[in-house]
Amino acid sequence: MRFLTRHTGLSTCLALAVAAALSAPVWAGGSSFGDDDDEADEGPAYFGFVRDTSGNSIPDAKVTVGIKNRGGVVTRSDALGTYRVPGFGKDVDTKDVDVSCEKEGYKQVKTNRRSAPADAPIVETECTLQRG
Repeated sequence: MRFLTRHTGLSTCLALAVAAALSAPVWAGGSSFGDDDDEADEGPAYFGFVRDTSGNSIPDAKVTVGIKNRGGVVTRSDALGTYRVPGFGKDVDTKDVDVSCEKEGYKQVKTNRRSAPADAPIVETECTLQRG
């Protein structure tokens, strides 16, 4: 009887370990990055970082990704200071999309858009905020 109890306990621990190992890749991205790859026909997604002038991440900053004269989307940076907005559509020129960031106690001092090929699936823009 003692063997059966120990064997059952071992089986339970093993099952929990396997479940945890299999679920780890789901948590790895944190913000469901890559989960909407089937929307690739919608135009490039907009992704980036919100940092202070020292390079530290700024979580929970308000990020506005807007299309000139057409509106836009507002999101928040996550715990790592990253944000992501899905593409607006192939008819939207990436040059017409502006990214701005704000957080109480900070002011935006610059944005830096990394150049990428015209057909890139993502456009990266980093916002830099300064205390003050």
